[in-house]
Amino acid sequence: MLTHLLYKRYLVSSLRYNGFPQLPKIGYPKPRMSRGLYHAQFTLQRRWKSSTPISKVSQAANISPKSELKLSPSESTASSMDDIKRLLELARPESKSLIYALILIIISGAVSMTIPSVVGKLLDNAKKDEDDPEKDGLIFGLTENQFYGALGGVFVIGAVANMGRIIILKVVGEQMVARLRTRTMKAALQQDASFLDVNRVGDLISRLSTDANIVSKAITHNTSDGARAIIQGLVGFGMMSYISWQLTAVMALLGPPLVIMAMIYGRKIRTLSRELQTRVGGLTKVAEEQLSAMKTIQAYGGERKEINRYANEVRSVFRVGFREATTSGVFFGTTMFVGNTALLSLLFVGSSMIKSGFLTVGELSSFMMYAAYTGNSLFGLSTFYSELMKGAGAAARVFELNDRVPLIHPTRGKGPDSLENKVISFKNVDFSYPTRSTHNVFKNLNLTINPGEHVCIVGPSGGGKSTVATLLMRYYDVDTGSITIGGEDIRKFNLRKYRRKLGIVQQEPMLFNGSILDNITYTLPKEIASDQQRLAKAMADANCSKFIVQFPDGLNTMVGPRGAQLSGGQKQRVALARAFLLDPSVLILDEATSALDSQSEQVVAQTLTARAQRNQITISIAHRVSTIQYSSRVIVLSKHGHVAETGTYASLVKDPNSELNKLLSQQDGLVEEEQTTSEQEHTKDMIASS
Repeated sequence: MLTHLLYKRYLVSSLRYNGFPQLPKIGYPKPRMSRGLYHAQFTLQRRWKSSTPISKVSQAANISPKSELKLSPSESTASSMDDIKRLLELARPESKSLIYALILIIISGAVSMTIPSVVGKLLDNAKKDEDDPEKDGLIFGLTENQFYGALGGVFVIGAVANMGRIIILKVVGEQMVARLRTRTMKAALQQDASFLDVNRVGDLISRLSTDANIVSKAITHNTSDGARAIIQGLVGFGMMSYISWQLTAVMALLGPPLVIMAMIYGRKIRTLSRELQTRVGGLTKVAEEQLSAMKTIQAYGGERKEINRYANEVRSVFRVGFREATTSGVFFGTTMFVGNTALLSLLFVGSSMIKSGFLTVGELSSFMMYAAYTGNSLFGLSTFYSELMKGAGAAARVFELNDRVPLIHPTRGKGPDSLENKVISFKNVDFSYPTRSTHNVFKNLNLTINPGEHVCIVGPSGGGKSTVATLLMRYYDVDTGSITIGGEDIRKFNLRKYRRKLGIVQQEPMLFNGSILDNITYTLPKEIASDQQRLAKAMADANCSKFIVQFPDGLNTMVGPRGAQLSGGQKQRVALARAFLLDPSVLILDEATSALDSQSEQVVAQTLTARAQRNQITISIAHRVSTIQYSSRVIVLSKHGHVAETGTYASLVKDPNSELNKLLSQQDGLVEEEQTTSEQEHTKDMIASS
């Protein structure tokens, strides 16, 4: 009770001291339930959870069980041997370096284990010299100067071996972290869109950084300490048995209790470590979300709310850390007490044996030092085991990401040779997002897009306009029906090769922290990226040449994180230039001109008209009249997930009862608003360019 109270008081005071003054006060802890009542309640909850079908639980939580990275209770309590085996497999490429490190550990350990024997011999020799002044004074057959010179040389060898061990293990650890992070990032980038729907970026970053570091430490430095402890323990136990088997028997009585304590502690610390890393991942998720939405938070005055929200996550991390610290403190305090008790017992028995003539002072001194080394090795082995369990807990989170098989495999299937002059068809498509499986976005959707068409898809909010682009890019697969290009189901295509044939520009384009040139030529083949004439034409088609030349560094101008140095219209034009430089057979524009001024929009419209003349397909998703009227055909989606009508803009506008007119009539003042927005965006572009 006292420890619990002190913990709560310390937690609140420390958080308030570190910038969280608005935390609620924490009173005295509530009376705890009896052990039997608590066990009964916990058992009832556990049985209820285990008896609830996972599909219903996931629907209630609005989460897809196939996509969420979360260890089940059975997995969190399972044996850690599989995780440990996989940990050791990670070190296989560095096995040669680890063997060298092991040899150096043996050398440095051997040097350390010579000290007790030397000290005992020196004490006995000093005692004999007092009793027999005529003795030659040789130590191990060497004169005093020779002995100390040889001993100094041995110590130098031990120091060099220890230095080499540290360097090798540090390098090996960095290599393993780099390889593990690369492998984990590769696994993350191959996941389907539903994976990121339920797994936040912050948690993935935590697995890539913190968990990977813990795994590497568990294999390299921790294994080194474990090997050193084993060597010292075996040598120490052997020398103790050689000096006095009676004292060794007394020492051996303490072994089994320590082993049992270490096993219990290791399992407990593994569970706590995994829980701690999960909490840290949650903390990182909240931080990532808050930093990404900083402008929105400040605009609505939500700083205090978000600080309290972050503080709650900090508290949850601290609680687990406190439990881990308490568990470690109890274990290591108990082992130290047992060790000190053992030393006192050895001194008591050893002193009696000296009086009886069974031992010399030097032999007892050597034995006590070997006993201390052996005790430290047992202590080191328990630490090794606990750190290994921490590594297993962190590895489980990393392996969970590495082992997840994407629902849509990125490299399986044949690659389409070309998408030119091929018809796109949605046939009887039903679709709902995995996180909202009870809500159908499309129900029996049928539409066809022919080569040479610039199709504009419009519809009410939530009607599935952007979902058409999402399904065509195959971020998700349809529930029923099919999407075909040239009569072939896109699910049969090699996904990576298929997407290289498409181009897409979104309303909020993603620009990377590099130069404008880097962003325009992103992932394009070298022969395309290096074609200056083609690059200049793409920039002109997107109407971005004018503002680029006004920058002092031109194409080498850095855009900043997410393109923060550019206005919204400038970012869209850079993204359009990227798509025009690729010149794909199928181009998808998802509100890609929403931030453009009227002049830029006219230039882009002319480019899209030229694409249609080359028999290429352009799919625009828009709500602006100025964008809709430039298309060759308009497809209107209903709120029920199917095509309400289709036709040219002119023919649909002439019909007063058309769905398009109904949509436009719902947008009061649309034209005036667009003109005002275009003028404001044009002004922003001029300011940003100056």
